[in-house]
Amino acid sequence: MNQENLTIQREEIDRIDRKIVALLAERTQVVKNIMVLKTNEDSVRSIDRVQQVMDKVAKLAEENGLEPQIAVSTYETLITVLTDMQLEYLHLRQQSDESLV
Repeated sequence: MNQENLTIQREEIDRIDRKIVALLAERTQVVKNIMVLKTNEDSVRSIDRVQQVMDKVAKLAEENGLEPQIAVSTYETLITVLTDMQLEYLHLRQQSDESLV
């Protein structure tokens, strides 16, 4: 692969990364919309829902010719970070509620 082809392929990766980041931002906003409805740690952790998402992601990866472990690992990280964000929000909200009492 010559330098010109390498540059073209990297530009394609950059274009795809912009789309991925935009979709992650959109997904994160939906999570933020949902998190205000959650009232306890169990509802934030949503173990059954997480498993549903992971199963769906593995299946979607296979359908799209992607090694499922790539998608699953990516989503494990995404869900961990978003769960931590939601737990922090929940704890801050609970502290705020307690100070009003």
